[in-house]
Amino acid sequence: MPATPAISFLVCTRNRAEVARHCVLHLLDTPRQDIEVVVRDNCSTDNTVALLRAIDDKRLAVHVASENQGTLSFYEISRLAAGEVVTWLSDEDDFQFEQLEFVLQRFRTDMDCNVMFGGIVVGAAARRVCFAEETVTDPIRALITALSFSGCGGLFVRGSALKAANSFAVSTIGDAYALWNYYPVGFFASRCLTGHLVTTSRVVVVQARFARTTNNWSNVGTQTGKRLPHYYPESVFDRLASNLVNLFFKPLPVLTKLRAALESIRLFHLQVGSYANPAVHQLLRENYPTETVEGYLAHIRTLRLDRSAGRFLWPLGRILALPIRIARTMAQWRRLAVRFEV
Repeated sequence: MPATPAISFLVCTRNRAEVARHCVLHLLDTPRQDIEVVVRDNCSTDNTVALLRAIDDKRLAVHVASENQGTLSFYEISRLAAGEVVTWLSDEDDFQFEQLEFVLQRFRTDMDCNVMFGGIVVGAAARRVCFAEETVTDPIRALITALSFSGCGGLFVRGSALKAANSFAVSTIGDAYALWNYYPVGFFASRCLTGHLVTTSRVVVVQARFARTTNNWSNVGTQTGKRLPHYYPESVFDRLASNLVNLFFKPLPVLTKLRAALESIRLFHLQVGSYANPAVHQLLRENYPTETVEGYLAHIRTLRLDRSAGRFLWPLGRILALPIRIARTMAQWRRLAVRFEV
């Protein structure tokens, strides 16, 4: 493997031994030697680590967290990447190697591009989530796309730009929540974004395995206190606050920041309609145990978001409370900041 790999594939996993093993074997199946595969096990209690360390390939590095760190594991693994380009994968995903040269060439020829999104195929129904084939020069569109990203696969960033995200003194799960809520990969995209954003309609990731979600990134024991899973309305509101503070620290014209903030608030308001959407409930049932979904639906009823009046009053109350939440989140960002470079 060269001193500087062309690309780093980063995979976080926990208690999904066979799923993670198949993911890694797929990545290593390519004859290319200019790649690295970095896996960080989030303190599994099964045989995940043993299975992965049994794979003999110099392109693979396996790291183990000393405790379940939730989404902080994504931050720690990003600091291990050595590639010119870096991408994250769920252990359920297969990278589409026929697109690799296209991705690498785009970064090599477009030095103003630090962030690129590609298409993915997810779910048992093989739903395609694709972008247009374009270069997004509008800073508001680019920022909103980055801040709204909610998955693992499909994002590529220039390795040298990762220092902008890794310049925070993050040490606890609470720190992680203040910076990126439950969406670390979107955080990396937003912090690495310095110029235009490149998107491609090419499918770069396909979900090939389906493992039952366990809320691992949301629920990590008593450390989270009363923090709710990522799909709960209160957590969505907290993400809005984190995103707005993220915008504040971007070196952009004040008017651009304001317009991006207003668009973020508008999207938050639009999302309220999804809480009563049967299609969303079905998607949860496909990924979570029945008792988890029923608990969520009971919570939605408690907030009266299953009624039109509740869907009007609840977001109104949250938006009125937003200045206080922003002030608290900003104080946390300032405490964690070593330096802001983008």
